[in-house]
Amino acid sequence: MELVKNQEDCCGCRTCEKVCPKGAIRMEADECGFLYPNIDASKCIDCGLCLKKCAFQSGYKKRKEYEPFYGYGARHKDEKVFMNSRSGGAFIALSDQILAKGGSIYGAGYDEEKRYYCVRHKRAVTKQERDEFTGSKYVQSDLANVFPEIKEELEAGKQVLFSGTGCQVGALYAYLGKEYENLYTIDIVCHGTPSPKVWENFLHMREKELHGKIENVEFRNKKKYGWKAHYETVWINGKEYSSRIYSRLFSRGMSRPSCYQCIYANKNRVGDITIADFWGHEKALGDQWDDDKGISLVLVNNAQGMRLWDQAKEDMDYVDCTGYPYRHTNMKRPTTKSEHYEEFWEDYKKKGFAYCAEKYADYKVQSSWKNKIKRFFGKK
Repeated sequence: MELVKNQEDCCGCRTCEKVCPKGAIRMEADECGFLYPNIDASKCIDCGLCLKKCAFQSGYKKRKEYEPFYGYGARHKDEKVFMNSRSGGAFIALSDQILAKGGSIYGAGYDEEKRYYCVRHKRAVTKQERDEFTGSKYVQSDLANVFPEIKEELEAGKQVLFSGTGCQVGALYAYLGKEYENLYTIDIVCHGTPSPKVWENFLHMREKELHGKIENVEFRNKKKYGWKAHYETVWINGKEYSSRIYSRLFSRGMSRPSCYQCIYANKNRVGDITIADFWGHEKALGDQWDDDKGISLVLVNNAQGMRLWDQAKEDMDYVDCTGYPYRHTNMKRPTTKSEHYEEFWEDYKKKGFAYCAEKYADYKVQSSWKNKIKRFFGKK
């Protein structure tokens, strides 16, 4: 059976792998670091369940019941919370409600062994564990084995909140195959999912340049540069180093092929609640919170989402923006593929990450050390 004819048809969600009754499917990374299914023909029984459950190819159930959206510009009442969040702290307020009921939160964190080099979805049952999920992570999160774990908890009657990109939320519903009253979902307005391999290459390059091991990372350092700026920061040997190497590569297009024809990039949202940075907030909110500290856009898509929002809003300052024409391009159409996309990946495969950083991110590898040497010896 041919499951994926074109790379554009696969978002790497692992649903096919998890539903295969014979364990015939394994996800494997290609040269660019993106996961795709590999079928063991000796085990495959041609049952077709993998294709039937593929939400990216067969379509998804739109969970948007309200027209227009119930939309809110929101910020957590606790400044410490929203300053540690990438926008306004809406995810914290929403997930707190589930934790208070003894429920589980599933979101994008870091692998226990590989740490910052590998972003993966995982379970949290405490606020401390959940806090790892806050903040943007501009790399595709590996869903690993969370779908079977979620199903087991739902069947046991436990409340579960799952947050992820549209394709990940859609994949969860496809895997489950039925509705659960104790499941709440948050989809994130997504611009695309960059390669985990490129992210790992970036971290190793910074370690080599700065002579140390990664101790912490921020994909967007809001505290230092503000909400609207895009600087990634790494901590090595107790010091922080910021750059725009990775963010420039992301903005110039290094996401997986399926992102550029994403079926979830529209207003027919797949989650109970949609959250995003509130870009264009000035027209909806005037100068309220116009301090570059972050504002969440919260879209409540159905009755299930409204039940959760009605509890969480007690922890939020918010303004009703229902009917406002939200400015997010990826709620209208998928991200447009860069004209340099194919060239970038050819260069990456043949010449490596450092070459691509110089060519596509305008970065001179090791230039910082050359400058230090010049300063040490002085000009002659």
